[in-house]
Amino acid sequence: MRVLLAPHGTRGDVQPMLAFAIALRRHGHDVAFVAPSDFVDWLRAAGFPAESDGIDVEATIRAPGTDLQSLRFQMRYLTDVLAPTLFASVARAARNVEVIVGSGVQLAAPSVAERLGVPCVNVAFCPCAVPGRSAPPPTIKTQRLPRWLNALLWRTTRPMADAALRAPINAGRASLGLGPVRSPLQLIVGGGAIVAAYPELGPVGADTLSSGRVVQTDAWILDDGHPIPSDVDAFLRDGPPPVYVGFGSMVSTRTEELAAHVMAAARAVGCRLLIGGGWAQLGTFAARSANVLAVDSLPHELVLPRTAAAIHHGGAGTTTAAARAGVPQVLLPHILDQYYWGHRVAVLGLGPEPLPVSRVTSGSLGSRLRLALEDTPIRARAQELARRLAGRNGVDAGVNRLVKVVETRCRA
Repeated sequence: MRVLLAPHGTRGDVQPMLAFAIALRRHGHDVAFVAPSDFVDWLRAAGFPAESDGIDVEATIRAPGTDLQSLRFQMRYLTDVLAPTLFASVARAARNVEVIVGSGVQLAAPSVAERLGVPCVNVAFCPCAVPGRSAPPPTIKTQRLPRWLNALLWRTTRPMADAALRAPINAGRASLGLGPVRSPLQLIVGGGAIVAAYPELGPVGADTLSSGRVVQTDAWILDDGHPIPSDVDAFLRDGPPPVYVGFGSMVSTRTEELAAHVMAAARAVGCRLLIGGGWAQLGTFAARSANVLAVDSLPHELVLPRTAAAIHHGGAGTTTAAARAGVPQVLLPHILDQYYWGHRVAVLGLGPEPLPVSRVTSGSLGSRLRLALEDTPIRARAQELARRLAGRNGVDAGVNRLVKVVETRCRA
């Protein structure tokens, strides 16, 4: 097959798609990318043709005036920037392809695929991204709702989401010579969806799977072959296992304050810290000492198994990596599916109750960190789950599903 992968979002939306691309290539398929400009060089270095989708996600998130918590900002950005840019860039990149696979906030791929007469598959890395009774929509922070209320929230929020998306999606469709649609959400998931997440960690509900349009595979894991940086390796060797702290692609207006709370909590508990700065540049505000090392980024798969616990934002990729590493987790969710993962970590007993980042203090974080480090059952459960996940990668199952979708479309 000639496959166009069209992820749009942060590294958590792009990295699993690179793992998928490597599997597709191993199975003999031709793969190209259209992706955020800040990931294009990385994808090309992995040996794949890659075009920019016209948006630098990191620069956008860092830009003055960006407020991911503001619905007004989200709608203005979606209408004025995201939708028109993605429709133009995905249409340019989709030359002579047989299937398009989108992930993250990919608004254009289904319409471009329709214009070309090829199938489109959407990939999600969190079960709360697909409708069902087991979890509320990702915009809902409260996760302990009854199943009937989760289903009701999906039914009641869908018309509002459709109304918000209808104008920008139909404007993009008009640019392709396509007619308007009343339900953009149905368009996005209509070609089928793959949820790439370990069922033990984030199960898709039976009611969702019974539709036949959604399947679940194990998480898509990238082995990028990068070694542990020498300074990180030396730090890990020179003392007891540290606590990892990192917020991935999240940014905050109170990063300096968060760093101070993290440092104070670590001092109170008496642990070393390994800080992954990420887009928040958390390490910039960390006081250097023999017990603290701050780096921009590091390979989670190699480093996390050598830590005592992980404090992080609750992105799907980091939660999965920490689960595979078998370490307790302390989640400080910022937005969207991070509240789902915080809930799952608590329900599974892999860490304490999540602490929304807006409520972090040295005391509230310190008490959770102490529990994560000292509670023997938490560590035992984390290690047992890691044993169950060891060696499992869902990319081949994803390839098989994609082949089936294309074959079914050809027979039709």
